Amino acid sequence: MTDSHAHLIERIIAWAEADDNIRAVIVTGSSTRGPDATDRFSDRDVEVIARDPAPLLADDAWIHAIAPVWVALYLENDPGDFETRLVFFEGGHKIDFTVADRSRIDVMIEQGRLDDLYERGYRVLMDKDGLTVNLPQAGGVAPRRSLPTQAEFSDTVTEFWFEAAHMPTYLSRDDLWVVKFRDWTMKEMLLRMLEWHALATRGGETDVWYIGTKMQRWVDDTTWDELQHVFSRFDRGDSWRGLLAMMELFT
Repeated sequence: MTDSHAHLIERIIAWAEADDNIRAVIVTGSSTRGPDATDRFSDRDVEVIARDPAPLLADDAWIHAIAPVWVALYLENDPGDFETRLVFFEGGHKIDFTVADRSRIDVMIEQGRLDDLYERGYRVLMDKDGLTVNLPQAGGVAPRRSLPTQAEFSDTVTEFWFEAAHMPTYLSRDDLWVVKFRDWTMKEMLLRMLEWHALATRGGETDVWYIGTKMQRWVDDTTWDELQHVFSRFDRGDSWRGLLAMMELFT
């Protein structure tokens, strides 16, 4: 499979080599996990290790210096997380940048183990100072996930049926936008239950990815067939049909 991001990765490396503030560039994510994990549409996750991340976070000129940008999204991060820049470049090629200082690497070396992201796979594109030399080798496996506690399970079941209880009222009013709003909350609870079912039946090492990615790989065939019926059109009759199908699958 041809890597449609190859030219863009070369541009990123060239930019990083020319900027003395940039000390290392590392690829993580699905592109490091073998050919079965990606296709030609998959994005790339790139970590930029800088001597001082502040200039990169204050001014996005460096992103535009790499290649023409279609759109970029800067999300607020949880406390303690490194900041990200999610970018669609010209041609529809998406790069999710993480901007960090060397502590991103040093902590894993000091602890003698990789975090969950790096454990699944990483590839060093450039390292001016040998920062990554002592990083442990990636195991290439997804982190083992635990089954829910009784409280987590009960909360999910309760929220699903709480949303379902609203549906007849909004359907009778033809308040279809609200129907779809609550329908999606129910689907979030359904996804959570599908993930737990896969972990319970296939083992905690099963890779259930995120937001339903590659779902056909980790749900059973019967569930996959039933899922074909839980999405509905924007009308009262089909929304009712989809609701019944979703409730049947959830139970």
